[in-house]
Amino acid sequence: MALAACGVDPAGPTAEAGQSPYTLALVGDPDLTLHPGERRNLEVLLAGEDQGPIANARLHFGFQQGEPAGGSLEAEEVATDDSGIAAASFLAGARPAAGPFHVVVTAPGLRAEPVTFRLSVVALRRTLAIVPTPATRVSADEASATTLIGVSSSVGLKVRELDADTGAPIPGDTISFTLPPVANARWSAGVYRTATAQTGAGGKAQVYLVATPAAEGPWQVTAQSIAGGPPVLFNVTVQAAGSCSANAQCAPGQVCTGDPPRCADDGGSSCADPRNPCPPGFACAGGVCEPADGSCDPEAPACGSGRCCDASALVCRDVCPMSCAAGTHCEPADTCGEGSCVPDETVPDVSGIWLTRHDYRIRDALPFTVQETFKALRLMDQTLLGQLTIPGLPGWLQAIVNAFVARLLQQYLPGWIQQLIHISDDLATILGNLRSEGAMRLARGADVAHLKGAEVWTSLVFYWLPLCEGEIAGDPGDPPQCARIDVVTSDSGVDETAQCKGEALPSIQPRLSAFSATVAKRGSAWVLDVGPRQVKLEMGKVLLILVDQLMSVVTAGEYHCIDEATWCAPGSGCIVDCEGLARDVENATDGIVDAGTVQELCGRGVRAVGGIVEEALARAWPITADTLDFSGSATISGIADDGSCDGGAVSGACAARLGKASWDKDLNSSSAAVRDARDGKWTGHFFFRLVERLPGAWEATRPWEY
Repeated sequence: MALAACGVDPAGPTAEAGQSPYTLALVGDPDLTLHPGERRNLEVLLAGEDQGPIANARLHFGFQQGEPAGGSLEAEEVATDDSGIAAASFLAGARPAAGPFHVVVTAPGLRAEPVTFRLSVVALRRTLAIVPTPATRVSADEASATTLIGVSSSVGLKVRELDADTGAPIPGDTISFTLPPVANARWSAGVYRTATAQTGAGGKAQVYLVATPAAEGPWQVTAQSIAGGPPVLFNVTVQAAGSCSANAQCAPGQVCTGDPPRCADDGGSSCADPRNPCPPGFACAGGVCEPADGSCDPEAPACGSGRCCDASALVCRDVCPMSCAAGTHCEPADTCGEGSCVPDETVPDVSGIWLTRHDYRIRDALPFTVQETFKALRLMDQTLLGQLTIPGLPGWLQAIVNAFVARLLQQYLPGWIQQLIHISDDLATILGNLRSEGAMRLARGADVAHLKGAEVWTSLVFYWLPLCEGEIAGDPGDPPQCARIDVVTSDSGVDETAQCKGEALPSIQPRLSAFSATVAKRGSAWVLDVGPRQVKLEMGKVLLILVDQLMSVVTAGEYHCIDEATWCAPGSGCIVDCEGLARDVENATDGIVDAGTVQELCGRGVRAVGGIVEEALARAWPITADTLDFSGSATISGIADDGSCDGGAVSGACAARLGKASWDKDLNSSSAAVRDARDGKWTGHFFFRLVERLPGAWEATRPWEY
C-alpha cells in the first residue's frame, strides 16, 4: 500500500489499454556460433514508441526449438538497465549441440513481439593461413607459399590461425613447423626437425629457419596446430650465394638486380652506376629500375632499396612512411609502407666460454603432501638441533627460543623418532635436487644473435647434512656449504679416480646434446633463449658412487666403498668386528661354538648384506628415468673483456653474466612468486616425463668473473 501511494512500481512498466506498444530488438547478430565451454552475452533492447529506452523492466529468456546440449543461461529473468538493455549470459555445454536451438526473449505483461537468438554450438575448427613476407609469396587460398632464402642466412615463416566459423583469431595455440628429412637447414631455436611457436593475440605465430652454406631444395615445411586442423605448406628453396627475388633478401647496401636476379652492391651492377642505365619507361630508384609510374608486381617485386611493393595499390612505396633519424633504422612491417623507425642497438655478444651452475628440483615430482612433509621434517630437524632460524627475530632472542624448544623436543620425543627425523631430512636434502657444474661453449651461427652451444658437466653437487655436525641453521631451501660433497665426472679433467679394493671406481659420464640459442630483446632487457636440450645421466650409477664416496668421508678414508667395508675376510677388518664377535661367542659357550666358524658365518652374512645394499642402490632409480629434457632463458648483463668473446666482437658488447646471482635461492624459495620470477630459468622434464614440467635454475659467468 505504501509503494502504491508513492507511485512506485517495482515490476516496471505494464501494458494498459490505449498505451503505445513496446518494441524488443536484438543487440548484435541474431545468429550466433559458439564453441563448447564458451560464454556469450545475449543482449536485448526494450523501447516504447513515445518513451524511448525503458529501464527496470523484466524480460524473460528461455530455450525453444532445439536442444542446448548442456548449455545454460545464468539467469532467465533479467531487468533492463538505464539504457533499456537486458543482458543474459549463456554458457555453452561441454559438447557440440546436434543442431541450432533458439533462445526466445519476451517482455511479460507488455505488448511487445518476442525476439529470437538462433544459437549453434559447434566444435572449434581451426584454419591456418600463411602470412606473406618479402621472402614468401602466398597462394590465393593462403594454404601454400614459396619461400626463398639465401645460403647462410635466416628467414621467418609466419602463419595466422583463425576460427573457421567466426573468423576471429585464435590466441595461445601451439603451432608446429616441421622440416623434411632431406633438409639441411635448421630452426634458430632447437636441434629437432620440429619447432613450435605460440600464437599471439592476433593469432600469428612465427619461427625462424637458418640455412647452411650450401644451396638446397625445394622442399616443404609443414605447419599445423598441434590440436589438429588442416596444415599449410611452405615450399622452401635455399638459393646459391647472391641469388634473390626481392631487395629484402639482400644484405644492407645491396639490391636485387640483373637477369637472373642477384644481390649486388648499390652503385656496382645496379642502375645507380652510369654504365647500367634503365631502359625507356623505367626510372632508377634505390639502385633498381622501377616502372616510371611507380607500379609493381607483388609476385615479382622490383622496388628499390628501402622500398616495397604495396600489394593493394600495386605501387612501390617506402618501407617506412617517413625518413628515420640518425641512430635509428627502419624496421619493415607485415604491410608494405607501415614500417617503423626503431633505435639502432648493439646486440650483446655471448659467444665464447662460460662456467655454468645448474639446479633441477626433482623433488617437485613427488606428491604435494610428501613435499610439505619434507619441509616440516627440515624445520623439526633444525629445531631438535637448536638451529631453527626465524626471520626478523634478534639473535639473542633466537638463541633463547632455540635452546628452550630444543630441550622440550629432546625431552618428550622418543630417541628413535628423533633419529628418524634426522635421517629423513638427510635423504630429502640429498635427493631433492640434482645440481651440476660445468663449462659451456657458445659459438656464433648465422649472426651474433643466433648461436650453437655445447656443454660438459664436470661435477654433480650434493649436500649431506651430517657433514655439518649439527650446524644446519638458515633457510631450509639453501643447504649449508659445510654439507657439500662433489661427485666428479669423466669430463672433470681429474686424472685420479677413487679406489675400491685397489681398483678404480667407475666414473660418471653425463651425455649432453648440442643445442641452439638466440639473443632477443624483451622490454628493456636482452635475454638468451636456450633449447630445447637434453642430458642423459645414469642416476642409478650416480647414487651408488655417491654412497661409496660418503662411505669414504664418514669413515675418514678407512673404507672407500660398500664392497670394501663389508669384505670381512679372516685377518682383515671390516665395518663389523666379526673377529671380536667370534671370540665373545666362543667364550660364552665355553668353546662349544668354535670362533673360526662364527667368524666365517659373520663374514658371509656381512658380505651378503653388502651385496643386497649395492643391488638395492643400483635398482633404486628407474632404469628408464635417465633423461632430462628442458629449455629456458637467462637475462644477459655485464660487460666482459672483448677477448672473452669470439673474434670480431664489437667493443664493449661482450657480455659477462647470464642469469642472476640469486638463481639458486630463488628456485628453492618458499614463495611461489619468487620461484616463478627466477632468472635464469629451466623448465622441462627431469627424468620423470609423466610428471608435469618441473622447475630448474641456472647461471653462467665468464671464467675470471666466477
